[in-house]
Amino acid sequence: MNAENANFLPVELMIEVPEVDDQHAELFARLAHLKDLCIEQNCLPVKEADELFEALCVHCDTEERLANEAGIDFSMHAFKHQKMLRGIYRTLQEVRDGRMDVFSLIRFIEYWFERHIIEDDKPLGTQLQFRATHAFQPQRGEHSMALQLAHAG
Repeated sequence: MNAENANFLPVELMIEVPEVDDQHAELFARLAHLKDLCIEQNCLPVKEADELFEALCVHCDTEERLANEAGIDFSMHAFKHQKMLRGIYRTLQEVRDGRMDVFSLIRFIEYWFERHIIEDDKPLGTQLQFRATHAFQPQRGEHSMALQLAHAG
């Protein structure tokens, strides 16, 4: 983990999956930087806000990839990601349109992000760690596509 970003991720929010923890730390660092710029400029710095949103999208894709590679059902978690991304995008638009202040946006992102890590990412981290230490074995009746095709023929 980048030493500079490590200061932004509390130990309680670490999920013990290095790639995810690194991204979480980077996202918190970006959010802190955005907050500093908002205070300094008293407005939303569009470039930095867009970069934070893009980093959130990349992070969601990373978690989905890791879950899929481990054979973990990620459908509910992905649904929560999509709901969150839509909410943040909509709130960004409201700030740009002057219908919401930028500090409400930052509080929304901080609150959502911390809650999501605790409620969803920590259990995902546990599952990923378990799958990594216990090589993924298909459950009874759960077979690879190649095996299914072989049995079909």
